[in-house]
Amino acid sequence: MKRAVLTAALAVGLVQPSMHAVAQTVADQCFAIGDIAGQVASWRLHKKTKAQAQDQARKYYKDASDRQAVDAVIERVYSGAAMTPDQASMLFTQQCAQQKKPSGAQ
Repeated sequence: MKRAVLTAALAVGLVQPSMHAVAQTVADQCFAIGDIAGQVASWRLHKKTKAQAQDQARKYYKDASDRQAVDAVIERVYSGAAMTPDQASMLFTQQCAQQKKPSGAQ
C-alpha cells in the first residue's frame, strides 16, 4: 500500500512540472462548477441568505468569468427548489458537461 501511494505521489510530482501552465478559470471546469453548486446548496440548507452567499463568493472569486459563473450558480440554487449539496453538484456538473459536449457528439 505504501509503495503504491509513493509511486502515485512520485508520478504526480514528475508530471506536474511538465504540464502546460495554462490559466483556467472556474467557468472552464465542470467539476469546479459542480463543487461550487454543492457548496452553495449547503449554504442555503444552513439558512444562509442569497445576499450572504453572494458576499461570501465575492471574497473568493475575483476573476470576472469566475464571478459570472458563481453568480449564475447562486441565482439558480436560490431560485429553485432546495437541493442537497450532492444533488446540486451532480446536476450542475452534468449540465455543464452537456453544454461543453461538441455539437456533433452523441
